[in-house]
Amino acid sequence: MVDSKDAEVLGMDGNPIITGSVVRYIKTGTVGKVTDIMEDSEGIWAMVDTTGLFYKPETLVIADASELKEERVARISASDAESYVRSSGASTDAGVDIGQVTGGG
Repeated sequence: MVDSKDAEVLGMDGNPIITGSVVRYIKTGTVGKVTDIMEDSEGIWAMVDTTGLFYKPETLVIADASELKEERVARISASDAESYVRSSGASTDAGVDIGQVTGGG
């Protein structure tokens, strides 16, 4: 792990990147917060929270915090899902024949 006091980590745009910085990966446009900065034999890497992946700082640019998307994940238990399916009248049996289903095009 690199302490930002020991080494200056700069993004592609020349701006410093520290833990907590909001960044954009230039190849895909992915935006997230830097959660960790580390150094290994191949150089310095910054982990972005939205992907859980490490990126070379020279492939990142500082982004505006307004670009962060709120993660909205519905949390539902298996028993709640089963209750919903049963109450909707849908069958929980796997007796559907999908053998004749073909793609369009």
